[in-house]
Amino acid sequence: MTRSALVVCLSVLLAASISAQENYRGGIVYGPKAAFNISAPEGWVLDNESGVNQKQPCVLYPKGSTWQDAKTVMYAKVASTEFEDVNAFVAFAIKGMQEKHGLPKEKIESGKTKDGRPYFINEYPATKNYPQWERVAYVQLPHAVAYIVLSSRDQANYRKDAPALTGAVKSVFYLELKADSSSPRAVSPAPTSVATASRFTSLSEAIAEADRNSETSEGKRYDYEFSSSVQSRLADVVHECAKDSKLPLVFDVVFIFAADGRVENTLQTPDQSAAVCVADKLRNIRLSAPPRAGWPFHLHVELNPAKENAKPRSGPNPATSKDMQLSMQAGKAGVAGNYKEALRLYGQAIKLHGHFAPFVYHNRGMLYLNRAKASTDAHSRTADLQKAIADFKTSIDLGAASDDELNRGLEKVGTRAHLEEATKLLAEETPDNH
Repeated sequence: MTRSALVVCLSVLLAASISAQENYRGGIVYGPKAAFNISAPEGWVLDNESGVNQKQPCVLYPKGSTWQDAKTVMYAKVASTEFEDVNAFVAFAIKGMQEKHGLPKEKIESGKTKDGRPYFINEYPATKNYPQWERVAYVQLPHAVAYIVLSSRDQANYRKDAPALTGAVKSVFYLELKADSSSPRAVSPAPTSVATASRFTSLSEAIAEADRNSETSEGKRYDYEFSSSVQSRLADVVHECAKDSKLPLVFDVVFIFAADGRVENTLQTPDQSAAVCVADKLRNIRLSAPPRAGWPFHLHVELNPAKENAKPRSGPNPATSKDMQLSMQAGKAGVAGNYKEALRLYGQAIKLHGHFAPFVYHNRGMLYLNRAKASTDAHSRTADLQKAIADFKTSIDLGAASDDELNRGLEKVGTRAHLEEATKLLAEETPDNH
């Protein structure tokens, strides 16, 4: 484990273990012209083996059941190469199924996938000739059509399980196949081998570059921006994703950022459902433009109950430190626009005089700075900028006096730049004083 990766070491005991029926939370469905990532909705599992003999390489069913005995199942596929338009494919499907199904209830629901692509759902009620209750979600991909079928043995289970299809289709995001991709598997359980536009050929290669980048000044600044963006929900995400996993648990996720600051791809430890889950839940973060397109960020996660009473090698753990917990709660309140509550929580954290005081002052300074930038009142804007400057200076002074490398490094990766920004904005607010 390298020091440059963002490391999560949560000393928690999760009362759960992996059952003998090990399945994946997410996977990748491949077709001749396209591929897409799909995640199992809550309470469901994704299976890339049980349906292969029936030409269904990506099947989903409720936890505690199997592909063979489940009352409701789903399967995901890419339409054959002759169909590139979703409407043409649906018209063909309706015509082919009309004798058994009759006419469907068209577009009973619509929405957007994880990457913003529109989808719609048709319902195919049971008939005398076909006892299954079904609904199908359709997604238009570039030059291809993705579809997910939910099928129930009776109406009662159909009504109960139908929302799972919505959860599944909302998790979909398109993956571009490389031109030299040759006969990929129909579904992959983990995105480490996904054929995408990413220039990395393996997880280890991406980790190596991410760790090298983290030694540079621009890399440290971007690492800090990532850490600041996820700190308020990272612990919750890891807890949720690891709740069904056996401990100790160790995995890596690399987020690869496009030129516009969005996550264009992820790579993670293979055969590790918790890693897939963390990557999926944090995929929607959006940062500023990275130093260059295809910028990798390395997240390393460890959960080990055996270390619960052990002292961390590098001092207190931010995830369990009281001042950082209050700071994270304050950050959530600030994002929700509840500035009064956020400032109250930051005040409580500061009174603790905790180990991570430089971070607390920095985070409160960011609240003041962001509120000032969003304000239309000149007096309030000036007051917030002055408070932001004071907090950033305090953060820098406390960090410089600390014997902790993490606190000392805070100035280098973010606080100084934010101080300069706030000072410049204040100068623009009060030009006559300069």
